[in-house]
Amino acid sequence: MREIQLAAKIMVLKANELNNEVDKTLVQKATEAVQLSYSPYSKFKVGCALYLSNGEYVLGANQENASYPICLCAEGVTLSTAKTLYPDAHILKMAICVPSVESPVSPCGLCRQSIKEYETRQSEDIEIFLVGKEEIYFFKGISNILPLAFDGTKLSL
Repeated sequence: MREIQLAAKIMVLKANELNNEVDKTLVQKATEAVQLSYSPYSKFKVGCALYLSNGEYVLGANQENASYPICLCAEGVTLSTAKTLYPDAHILKMAICVPSVESPVSPCGLCRQSIKEYETRQSEDIEIFLVGKEEIYFFKGISNILPLAFDGTKLSL
């Protein structure tokens, strides 16, 4: 038997430590996108913003339904919208904001897997900002929070 150890590289910073205008704008747009949330049941509002290789920003928010299993996460709404509107653009950066809790909130498992699929499609990691009340977690590539990710290379067709 042997043991493997997995590690994540996540930077923790404050909003005033964002080092360029694109990052500042992205975080601001994710914060604004929270207002687009339809969450009458959980009251758990999530906003998401993407920055694309064509210079466009795309916003989205979670959309709930009384039948919980068919709710849509902010990340999935935003990723789908971006690829529908701009199919040839790469997703360079993503910010996810949940202002109702202290610490930044991580995407759910379904969203992590969806982000992995987009990274695989474009052969490029996405820079991700998780925005909380006081801190922002930053990392490049979803593999930092989705170790041993499943992707199409595992399928034998």
